[in-house]
Amino acid sequence: MKLRQLVLGSCLAFSVAAMTYTPVFAEDAAAPSPDATSVTTTTQTATTKKAVRAANRTFSRTVHKALSKTTGLDATSITVFGDAKTGRVTLAGYTREEQQNDLAVDAAQKVQGVTSVSSKLTVRQEGR
Repeated sequence: MKLRQLVLGSCLAFSVAAMTYTPVFAEDAAAPSPDATSVTTTTQTATTKKAVRAANRTFSRTVHKALSKTTGLDATSITVFGDAKTGRVTLAGYTREEQQNDLAVDAAQKVQGVTSVSSKLTVRQEGR
């Protein structure tokens, strides 16, 4: 019971303190400060990183769709890692034959924006 009273009392004290300092925080927010520029820069950097990751995912999906549409290639066990800015693509996973490995690399190189393809594909015999 004492713990409950202590927690409730602390919450009440915190709420009252927050209410009394709210106008002060509002005035500080209206006045520009040197810290505001660093917060904006950090937000822009985070947004930029988010945009880069989204572009890389879209680029990788585009390459994977091209692999999936390639006749004679089973792209279900191939993962594509792409860098949209440089155009580099890495293929990882398994193929059943060496010919499929070559076919995957050729198909990836034909996608618009791809500058280089690195194959980390492993040939795995069926049944293994």
